[in-house]
Amino acid sequence: MALADRDLVEHLVRRGVLPGRAPIDLQRLGGGVSCDVLLVTDGERRVVVKRPLGRLRVAQRWVASPARALREAEALVVARSIRPSTVPELLDLDPDQLVLTLAAAPVGTRTWKADLLAGTVSPAVAQSLGEALAEWHSTTFAEPGRCARLTDATNFVELRIVPFFDRVAHVHPQLAGPIAAVARRLQDRASCLVHGDFSPKNVLLGPAGLWVIDWETAHVGDPTFDLAFLVAHLACKAVHRPELASAYQQCADTFVGTYLARSVLPIDPAELVSQTACLVLARVDGTSPVEYLDEDQRSTARTVARELLVGGASEPGALWSALGATRPA
Repeated sequence: MALADRDLVEHLVRRGVLPGRAPIDLQRLGGGVSCDVLLVTDGERRVVVKRPLGRLRVAQRWVASPARALREAEALVVARSIRPSTVPELLDLDPDQLVLTLAAAPVGTRTWKADLLAGTVSPAVAQSLGEALAEWHSTTFAEPGRCARLTDATNFVELRIVPFFDRVAHVHPQLAGPIAAVARRLQDRASCLVHGDFSPKNVLLGPAGLWVIDWETAHVGDPTFDLAFLVAHLACKAVHRPELASAYQQCADTFVGTYLARSVLPIDPAELVSQTACLVLARVDGTSPVEYLDEDQRSTARTVARELLVGGASEPGALWSALGATRPA
């Protein structure tokens, strides 16, 4: 049985996470659909507590095993062992209650998503993300033993293949063939540690520098997916704010270019485009669509994604050319 909020304080004190000498404040954090996330403060320490949900908070039915908390804990340890300054510290894991406790980001930290939607578009952040992702991918590719406990991709199937690829193929039956082919190729590749949710909402910016959070979909898989996931989010933001499309494209180009310059893994440009197109469709018609696109913008995103999938585009620039073609002259 999951812990109630009122029992959480006793739980944290009992496990030695908090000393329990001062009044404790609980603040429920928003921004996600897959977990209960609380900021816990006792005057001496600030921690974040995560409890994964069995049924995610979306309109459609979407279920996944809460035991993914164990895999997130493992992924955090692996990622932090490679880049300790870029990943929050795992302070405690209760394997019975499936509760993770992490170091909280400093006061004043914000998400990169908030910056991007507000019009603050920084290629420097994109460069830092390209560097970090290349190091995670390259190190775990060269040292596969680091990820021995992350080879089971069940969580990835539950949280990405079914709600993103399978759902979109159902909504767009005329594209079911190309989408299924992309999903098959994606699942056939298992090269390195893949974050699986490499999006601007999971990038924290603040006094501690840059953190990448929410590793619950991490697995040994196709490195292209992390690149495509972030590029798809930047493309959706370009649809939402077309006046900033060139800035979002610069971020995407900087991110991918930095990654390619530093990673030891080859990335097929055509595969990157195909995965990005599927993920743009997923952010519109999948089980968990982005909240900031209106109906006209969703239609634009669909048009661009269909063109890329049907046309067989082989270069990432095709995405931005297709987006440009949808804007009035």
